[in-house]
Amino acid sequence: MGPYGPENGFCATILSQYDPQLLDRFKLEMSYGIERFFLLSYCLACCWPGLGAKSELRIVRQWPELEFVFPNEQAYREATDKRYYVPGNSVPIDVDVHHRQGDQKSRIFITIPRFDEGRPMTLGTVDDTGRVSAYPDYSWHENQGQNCNGFTSVFRIAIDECNRLWAMDTGKIGDKDYCPPKIVAFDLTTDNVVYTHIVNASSYIPTSLFITPVVDVRKRGTDCSDTYVYVADVSGFGILVVDVARNRSWRITHRLMFPYPSRGTFTIDGQSFDLMDGILGMALSPLRNNGIDRDLYFHALASTTENVVPTSLLRNESYLHDSNADPQSIKVFAEERPNQAAAEAMDRNGIMYFGLMEPPSIWCWNAATEFSPRNFHQLAVNRETLQFASGVKVVNNLKGEQELWVLTSSFQRVMTDTLSSNRINFRIHAEKIKALIENSPCKNSPKERHGSHRYHANLITPSRGYKSGTYKYGAVSYL
Repeated sequence: MGPYGPENGFCATILSQYDPQLLDRFKLEMSYGIERFFLLSYCLACCWPGLGAKSELRIVRQWPELEFVFPNEQAYREATDKRYYVPGNSVPIDVDVHHRQGDQKSRIFITIPRFDEGRPMTLGTVDDTGRVSAYPDYSWHENQGQNCNGFTSVFRIAIDECNRLWAMDTGKIGDKDYCPPKIVAFDLTTDNVVYTHIVNASSYIPTSLFITPVVDVRKRGTDCSDTYVYVADVSGFGILVVDVARNRSWRITHRLMFPYPSRGTFTIDGQSFDLMDGILGMALSPLRNNGIDRDLYFHALASTTENVVPTSLLRNESYLHDSNADPQSIKVFAEERPNQAAAEAMDRNGIMYFGLMEPPSIWCWNAATEFSPRNFHQLAVNRETLQFASGVKVVNNLKGEQELWVLTSSFQRVMTDTLSSNRINFRIHAEKIKALIENSPCKNSPKERHGSHRYHANLITPSRGYKSGTYKYGAVSYL
């Protein structure tokens, strides 16, 4: 009897007839439960020892629980006494990287949203030993919502091509409002604040929680003034648009930004939880149409669909007066992912990267092809290390190469209150994109697509503009 059961020889014979790319496709088909692949599914589960173990991403940092650097012993004692710091309570959500010139080391940034008490800092840098230091300094974090000039709770960040770090502060700890939401930009050369926008009360609702910023820069030489920031409102089901040059913002809402009730249950590593989160994952395409527009791709966490909208529509200031988008102005792709995804990012060649919940894995999709499972290609899979990819970033290094950075966590244990410091719970992964996709079909664009017509989204996105009218996107009418 072989080490994987008596069926091993039979399965090996079947599997040897397929190349690895076909097997990857068959595994994806199996996630849909297609009966004609039942036998192959059985063989893969019983006889393929490598299934669920492959990962082409390198682990850069990992923790059972986060450890922090406090400025002094007094600050540590005060944080402990006030329960601003509770060991084991901190959960990292996002990652981004700043590569610096000269002898300065690159900096890894992570965010730690304040879901509850015990998170001493909400945005920090990670040192070589994995310890987290507050960014830009501890004074921004120590008052835990009592100082609205500092940070209350940051879910995600974005570093743009102009060497600026953008942090979206929700203003909330748990469900309690402490401060108005605001977005802050730092010059990473000096770590000084270069921009702050406090969101006007007309641009959000009581349930709003702004968690994912993406930055749209139309750079002219060294001039970075033409900048917009689009921010996902995960529980207000909308997008906040920040016009940086004019220091104003508006809200846009649409039915595709809502969660799908049938997709609100998540199962990871055998543990299930319910989370009815709306729009969360967002990614910007490269500039197209001769450099005058981009597409914003987005999806709700509780969904398996992907949606797309031209940024020229988002930038229309008519939404200052009416946040409800024309129902036909934002499109959903006809086909869907096999299961839910959290964060996503797109590189300069229009290739999107995202994680799937089951199996825990990282995938790519070339936006020149149809959004369809047959065009999704697996880059890495590991049931233990790639659970819940909540942070996905494409980072440009100093050599002009692009890197993929991913933060994963045992989020199912957070949600089910079964987190244990006896095992690794959080990881940061990275790899150069060229190496990741070297042998991937994602590198190949259809020959008939080129120039401004190469994106599949062009086939479904609407004419530019805004149509005024009365549209309702309340939870009652949606459900």
